[in-house]
Amino acid sequence: MSLTNDFAIGFFTFFGVISIASALFITKQKNVFYAAIGLVFLGISVAAMIALLNASYSFYSAFHILLYVGSTVVFLTISLVMFRGLNVKEIKVPWAPLVALVVGAFIFLDLIASFSSITPSTTVTQFSLQTLANDILQNYWFPAIIIIIALLTTMIEAITLARRD
Repeated sequence: MSLTNDFAIGFFTFFGVISIASALFITKQKNVFYAAIGLVFLGISVAAMIALLNASYSFYSAFHILLYVGSTVVFLTISLVMFRGLNVKEIKVPWAPLVALVVGAFIFLDLIASFSSITPSTTVTQFSLQTLANDILQNYWFPAIIIIIALLTTMIEAITLARRD
């Protein structure tokens, strides 16, 4: 692990606690829709922990957010509401605004700390899709295989739900 400073260790611990709490929330939740919403928090916290482990894993972390949080959870929630006729009722949680404020403050501080160490570059590099494809296949082949398998399983799930009468 390349967690060198206390700030990164604190964020890793914070996202570890969030991932454990959201996993417990998912398993204890009786409403499937709210369990899918808990899956969003689990996916984001796991992706943040992956990115904090090593800077080279940030590419996999971005795809993790795009795939699991972006597409799979949205697909699950829409299919649950449409195909099951699931009634979603609002639950008022009195401590939710405070938790949202604390999480927002942590994310804001992380963004400030991340962007303060970036120095602008004066050289402009040429972008090529062939170079990107070669870079993905040579350096990130394992995350690419995992993403392909996950997209295929999501597609199979969508076909199964669409064929159901």
